[in-house]
Amino acid sequence: MGGSKPAPGQVIMPAPTAPTMLKSEVPLTSYQDLAQSMKRIQEETGKIQEQRYREVGTPAELGARQAGRRAVEAASYLAAVPQGDKYIEQLSGKKDIYKPVEQAAQTQLTEAQKEYAEALKKVGEKPTPTIAETPSWAQRTA
Repeated sequence: MGGSKPAPGQVIMPAPTAPTMLKSEVPLTSYQDLAQSMKRIQEETGKIQEQRYREVGTPAELGARQAGRRAVEAASYLAAVPQGDKYIEQLSGKKDIYKPVEQAAQTQLTEAQKEYAEALKKVGEKPTPTIAETPSWAQRTA
């Protein structure tokens, strides 16, 4: 099966031409429309933010609520610490094993109350009474 080798193809290059420059112009009204659109978006975002603040509260108010929860949690923990007999060391010579836990819980409560008072100052509300300001019947006996 023979045959002859095909002839190589001929490459034809077009004649060079001058480059073409394209220029597009954006009308001023397009920029003005964009600015109005952005203004409307910002206004709507502001309205939504205000609605959120009315429903949920501002970040400062949310922080104050969380600080109040921490104070209540610390008070609850202090109330749950078992009370040892305050005369145990005098009678038996054994140390009260719950005393360090109670002291740590009291310190934690004091710190949480300070944070809560500071958070309320930022919001502008009056703090709730601390454990020192609660009636004597509500305080733990030492």
